[in-house]
Order: sequence, then C-alpha cells, then structure tokens
Amino acid sequence: MKKVILILLCLALTLSFASAVAETAEKTAIGTISMNGAFELRGVLPEGYQLTVITEEPGHYLASLSADDSKPAMVISIAYDELMSEVDRLNDLDENALAKIEATFKAEDGVEVTYMETALGTKLMVVKEIVDGVDYVDFYTIYKGYEIEFVLTQPQATAGQPITDEQIQTAVKFLSDLDFVPVQ
Repeated sequence: MKKVILILLCLALTLSFASAVAETAEKTAIGTISMNGAFELRGVLPEGYQLTVITEEPGHYLASLSADDSKPAMVISIAYDELMSEVDRLNDLDENALAKIEATFKAEDGVEVTYMETALGTKLMVVKEIVDGVDYVDFYTIYKGYEIEFVLTQPQATAGQPITDEQIQTAVKFLSDLDFVPVQ
C-alpha cells in the first residue's frame, strides 16, 4: 500500500512540475533592457497581437503591439529614470510622490487618474485622456528605477470611440502576466 501511495505521490509531483514547466515555456521574451543591472521582460502577447520593437537601447525600450483593425493598438515604453533609481516598485511610493507623478500626466485638461492592481499585486496608475478625439488609456508603473508605460488606444478604424472595459481588462491581463526576470 505504501508503494502505491508513493507512486501516486511521485506521479502527482511529476505532473505538477510538467504543468509549471509548460506554463513557463508559453511565455516568450518580448524585450531585454540593460542599464544599472539588466532584466528580461517575459509575457504572453494577447491573442492576435504581434510585437514590433521600435527602439531598443541601454536604458530605453519602445515597442508596439499590433493586431488587426478590430483590436486596440498598444505601445509599451520602458525607460530608466535617475530620479526613480531608488524606487523598487510604484507600490513603494507615498501619496506625495504619487501626486507629483500624477501632476506630470494632468498637465493636459480632461485627464482622469485612478489606480488598480495587477493579479500579482503590482500597482498601476491608470491615466485616461482624450486627445483630438482619440481615447487613450495609459498604464504606468515602476520597476527597479524603470518607468514602464503601456498605452492603449483604439485602432484607426474605430478612432473616436471610447475604449471599452473589456479592452482595458485585456491590457490588464497582459500586464498581470508579465514577468520581470533578472539577467545574470
């Protein structure tokens, strides 16, 4: 009886390990950033999206995530900021520091700032604005001194229509699934 239990336990551990490896294998590297120590950004692109790197330099990364005309356009920007060099995550900032960051976004009229958290507990500043009739949602956070912005906007075909809650949830899911992996 003990052998049967031991075999079942080994089988269960093997299956759970295989499942964990399969989950990790699904994530692909979507960019590497090197400055003040390097990290690799890994994630699964939303269904139907492709990544196009626009700029990849030490301390700065810019890429677009595009799909067909029925899906919102997305841009991810990551830039090292000396002023944030001591900040590990946006979650670590107090209300005064957050207010200063908000003020940089609120320089324009009609900007709404709220906060939400990803599934992993990462605080996101969510900035909604309309510029020349185009609806934008900007997700902002910090990781080890890097300012990370993820901008979501309607494609040209549906420009002028507001971004839906479903589209925002797709972006939040993508951001929730991102892994920041230190490179050694």
